[in-house]
Amino acid sequence: MSIGYFDDLADANLYFTDERLETSAWDELIDTYRTKALVQAYNRLYYHPDFDIPAVADATAAQLIILKKANAEMAYYMALHLADEDRRKGIISQGVTSAGIVKEVYDKGLAGKVPIPPIVDALLVDFTELKAFGMADLDRNEDKSVHTKVDEF
Repeated sequence: MSIGYFDDLADANLYFTDERLETSAWDELIDTYRTKALVQAYNRLYYHPDFDIPAVADATAAQLIILKKANAEMAYYMALHLADEDRRKGIISQGVTSAGIVKEVYDKGLAGKVPIPPIVDALLVDFTELKAFGMADLDRNEDKSVHTKVDEF
């Protein structure tokens, strides 16, 4: 039975053994929690509004390579930071904007944003919903450039 984008837990453990240098947060988890971390990480990525990633059965072999890495890195982030994230999100949802003892200031605008670590964001760049685009001059029979303002006549 698959666990997130991994075939099984042994497949996920291979990622941490073969590819990731720092694994202490993963190593401290028992297998039940490793499985939970992978499933929760998959759900966070699959349902995240910024990404349009395929379900396990619909992913190509090339996509699976990237999606497994993203799944593992998200699981590692959650193993290391989820408890702190939950506490901070709880504080922010209660309307707290700063904590004097630890000198933290909370941005209420980020209260509903689901955190994604930079490595996962970089891995999933081809799956982002918001694609950047640009303009270029086309080979047309016109004397106007793309840089010409057309709203001012």
